Amino acid sequence: MERKLDSVKQKQSSMINNVLKISGGTLFGQLISIATLPIYTRIFGATIIGNWTLFTSVVIIVNTFSDLGLSNAIMVEETEDDTKKLFSIITTLVLIFSLLIGFGFFMFYSFFPNKAGINPIFYAFFITILIFTQQQIQLSYSWLNRKKEYNVLMKNPVINHASAAIVAIPLGLLGYKSYGYYIGLITGEIITLLHMRRKLPKVFLNFSIKDHKSALSKHREFCFYQMPTNIVAQFKNQAPVLFIRTLFGAEILGYYSVSMKVLKIPITFLANSIGKVYYQRIVEMTKKKQDIGEFTYRNISRAAKIAIIPMSILLSLSDLACKIFLGPDFIVAGNITRIVAFNSFFTFLMMSTQGLAIVVHKQKYSLISGVTQLIGYAFGLAVGKFYFNNIYIGCIIMTIIFCFVQIVYFSKLFQVINISAYRYLKSVFASIIIIFICSAAIRIISNILGIVSGI
Repeated sequence: MERKLDSVKQKQSSMINNVLKISGGTLFGQLISIATLPIYTRIFGATIIGNWTLFTSVVIIVNTFSDLGLSNAIMVEETEDDTKKLFSIITTLVLIFSLLIGFGFFMFYSFFPNKAGINPIFYAFFITILIFTQQQIQLSYSWLNRKKEYNVLMKNPVINHASAAIVAIPLGLLGYKSYGYYIGLITGEIITLLHMRRKLPKVFLNFSIKDHKSALSKHREFCFYQMPTNIVAQFKNQAPVLFIRTLFGAEILGYYSVSMKVLKIPITFLANSIGKVYYQRIVEMTKKKQDIGEFTYRNISRAAKIAIIPMSILLSLSDLACKIFLGPDFIVAGNITRIVAFNSFFTFLMMSTQGLAIVVHKQKYSLISGVTQLIGYAFGLAVGKFYFNNIYIGCIIMTIIFCFVQIVYFSKLFQVINISAYRYLKSVFASIIIIFICSAAIRIISNILGIVSGI
């Protein structure tokens, strides 16, 4: 038993070192993102940011099927040659899908012009590039994570955010407000992909029908189960964007988008880094027939404790921070941030244990939870719009449903890996209570000092 615990502690130590390495680059990237966000909000405004959010939301949904679900198979492929071949097959599929979707958008907006006044040719080119680069970046992350190229991964956030700012801000100041923001952000993604390209397989494309059939047959589990799960999961994640844009308009969507950017700071800085290394580690442990239960419990318990400080601050002072740093109009974004902070807490835990459902072959759990959350989002925002005409009430209902589903989802997953659901619930609820107490104390003191007003 002691030997087993020592082994777990050793793996945790190695994992922490890798997490810190990735987090170092992510920290600098997030500092750039935080520094440039007030500039973006003042130059481009909520509507432009809302439109970009809608574009990327559509692209994310498209990319759930542009690889036919094969991207996750990169981490579990057994041989180097097979992994390289699979990489080239996925790249080819994504290229074909991106060209087809881009052409479809061109035809659609040629007959039905966009209300934002964007040229159909720009729209088609923009969507094509965005679909391909975003999917390639995620695929490249999987490859580099498998190869443990953490030095490359840690530079990506800095390159992405810095490149975007260098292009977008001057274009905005020169008056190109309709296109400058979009061009800047997509430039950041292209340069990030080029940076990773140095460490990727040399074989880029594969048009062999035989190889494609072989890959689809070998990894049909990912095609038939993981792809539908990804579609539901991402549609669920993007549903608030689509629903808010439809029900409340682009400006409110812009405020919601900014609140999500604020909430993603701790997720991007810490949870993503923990999750990427965790995924790579449990894949290795599974191949060696080692138990991942205790390792996973320690990982999520540590993540819940790490989340306490950032979530307490977000829950108590987001409205003040958004008003000061982003401008008076963006206090709406701050209020939304406070409402969905607990939603972000569970997202933090989920990202810290990414890949768990795949490794234990319980993708159907993700599928069921995704469908349930999707219904919850639609219900919450519809009630907020049609019964109260209030985005805040819609977000409250949406958050309650999301948190409940996440609790049930992880309880079921922990049972699969022979960890008591009670242990998980005890750890999570302890952190939630501490977050609530700390945020309430901060809010009360801030009210007494006159820094903020109201609850």
